[in-house]
Amino acid sequence: MAYIKEGAEGAFYNNTTAPVVAATAGIAGVNKSNLDKVVSEKSGTSGSGKGGTTTGGTISGYDPNAAYLAMLEAQLAAQRAAAQEAYNRNMSRIASAYDSARGSIRGNYDSTVDRLNFARDKSMGEVNSDAEKSLREAYINNMQSKKNLNQRLSAMGYNGGATETSMAQLANNYGNSRTDINEVLNRNIADLEQTYGDNLASALQSYNSAMSNLDMQRMQLEMQAENALNNASASSMSGIGSLLSMDQSYLNALSNALANQGSYTYDPTQATNDFIAGQSIQAQPAEAANNYAKYLAQSQLDASNGASKNAILTNLYRQVQNGNMDITTLAQLRQQLGI
Repeated sequence: MAYIKEGAEGAFYNNTTAPVVAATAGIAGVNKSNLDKVVSEKSGTSGSGKGGTTTGGTISGYDPNAAYLAMLEAQLAAQRAAAQEAYNRNMSRIASAYDSARGSIRGNYDSTVDRLNFARDKSMGEVNSDAEKSLREAYINNMQSKKNLNQRLSAMGYNGGATETSMAQLANNYGNSRTDINEVLNRNIADLEQTYGDNLASALQSYNSAMSNLDMQRMQLEMQAENALNNASASSMSGIGSLLSMDQSYLNALSNALANQGSYTYDPTQATNDFIAGQSIQAQPAEAANNYAKYLAQSQLDASNGASKNAILTNLYRQVQNGNMDITTLAQLRQQLGI
């Protein structure tokens, strides 16, 4: 069998079959119409072999159509290999960018949750401390008022039922003060938990939305890579890192949640059983009826003008401190006004 060797790649032709290896390597510009000429020029001589002969630059048994198809198949195979390599490279870049963006999105969410927890705990501590301070103040006021009241009642000659009634009113005032403080405390805690829950839910919703957008972007990029592979395109995709990244609106949403939590404020509590100094109890029994009518009318007028119960009660306590009203009249007014 005679062979004609062509090119550095070692493509061989025999005299009976199509090329053993695709004849494109090392032969530029080969196509079906000029393949015979190229082979003739490459051989340059006539010869004979066991299975056929070459005469005048032609090869006995050579099929130019088969050679051309082999050349095309080699070209397509090379193109497909390049496209597959580009596809693998693009998919690797997509996966890397996706993992990086996913980690950043999750990291920002976790950091936001930690900061929300810190802000909530800080506010909770302040709320509880405020209530504890007011409860302690109410207790001290009650104890000091009892001590001074005993001294004043004894000096004024009151005893027996009058003393018991006065002491009962002090105890009642102290109990009402504690109730008021705890009501404000519970309301503050409820408001704080509501604020925290709303901000936490907002952060979670933003996180889920950001992850959904990221997944959608990855799917679109993977579809582009698939289409490029199907079209045997060997081009590298651009902008993968910028497409698979955190949306600024996501970061803004997390910042808003933190700002909302940070702006929480609570209603301060107040001990309403103000300390009544002994020397301030100066109202005479004969004046009690007039004082009752006077301050009842004033309190009702204040209420009709929108004054809160706490404001009215504070004013009545101030009258006791200033010596304009005794604690019995105060107790009667509180019962009548429902404060």
